[in-house]
Amino acid sequence: MKRILLACFLALAASWSLAQTADDAKAVIAKANKIRSDAAADRAAGKTVIPQEVNDKVKAVYEEALKTIDPGKIASKDAYEWARIFQMAGRSKECCDLAKRFLETGPADQERYQAMSLMAQSCNALGEADMLAMTLQDIPVPNWQASSSLASMTTNVYVDTIYEKQGLLAAMNTLEAVEKKMVLEDPKDYAKRMLDLEKARAKGQATAKPDADRLRELEALGVQANESQAFVFANKRAELLKDAGKKDEAINTLTAAINKMTAGTPAQKRAKMALTQMTLPGVIAPALNVERSYGSFKGLDALKGKVVIVDFFAHWCGPCIASFPDMEQMYSDLHGKGLEVVGLTTYYGYYQAENVQARDMPKDTEFGKMKDFIADHKIPWQVVYGDRSNFEAYGISGIPTTILIDRNGVVHEVHVGYSPESFKAFRAEVEKLVNGK
Repeated sequence: MKRILLACFLALAASWSLAQTADDAKAVIAKANKIRSDAAADRAAGKTVIPQEVNDKVKAVYEEALKTIDPGKIASKDAYEWARIFQMAGRSKECCDLAKRFLETGPADQERYQAMSLMAQSCNALGEADMLAMTLQDIPVPNWQASSSLASMTTNVYVDTIYEKQGLLAAMNTLEAVEKKMVLEDPKDYAKRMLDLEKARAKGQATAKPDADRLRELEALGVQANESQAFVFANKRAELLKDAGKKDEAINTLTAAINKMTAGTPAQKRAKMALTQMTLPGVIAPALNVERSYGSFKGLDALKGKVVIVDFFAHWCGPCIASFPDMEQMYSDLHGKGLEVVGLTTYYGYYQAENVQARDMPKDTEFGKMKDFIADHKIPWQVVYGDRSNFEAYGISGIPTTILIDRNGVVHEVHVGYSPESFKAFRAEVEKLVNGK
């Protein structure tokens, strides 16, 4: 009997060790993807779906699959698919090791790019800036889709890690190396691809314009898309230079980028907004064009002598709403010491789920609905409405953005985005001004 049990155990152990092929990994990923697709279907059907619960179920699938997996026994040819699972389970070290092993098989550029992308994500999660920089130096870029993804991850995530760990020079060198790899889509190919997509969506219905006219319009958009990719690199260089105390170099970097761009394109407008925002600290805060308000707002000049935060927000902005509890706590703690907050927004033609498609809600109606928004989120500061010239004057291209103004009416800091961690640093600056330091 013991021999039979031992034989069964050995057979089971053998089956565990064999269940480590790429196909086995793909089956696990398919199971996790079905959870996400089912959740999407439920959401489309009007059912309540809690994203965190979906994420927890997906992660549980990966973690369960890895309980019987020995990464050391995974064949090199199968290592990439299993590296994906280790990465999605949050096990960055094993992911990186498996991706390296897969690279030893000499894959084609597309597969090499995918494996090295996993390595970059793992190195970033582990804070291994040296390996991250080397990976980005060596990674191939097989096509424009990979180029776009790599540009986004490098400028928004990876370079920050390299800058923090290795300093400005290493970060700037990495940006230069990655930008040189960029593969831009031919504007004519972009136009044809987008026209094909438009026709597919139209499902055989007549289009508003002849194909030739629409192709010309879309080709111009293709040029703009390539300029936008160039902008993200220039903007990141400027941000790093400014953070390193080289503000003049940062301004020159953005100015040079603006001069190379086609006049009036979205990329050039974004670059000009970034330049405006970069030059704000140290100057008198621009006046706000206000149409009406909740609260007795009489202009920024009337608030001189106070420390003022102008909070650019919108009713539809999730991060803006997420910031309100921290903002409210800070306001409660410091208002008596001279802190004022002005919430600034504009008209969007809809409110929450109302009128989202047409976006022609009358201004009076939209303004009236803000009363409920203020009550729902317990906003104690004044909220003002104005036109989009306010956003241009402050270089606002994304929200939430908060402008910190000192008691003399001079812009002290521009804080973009929200996270609990970044807000702590922002609040520390507010407290310094309030306390006269």
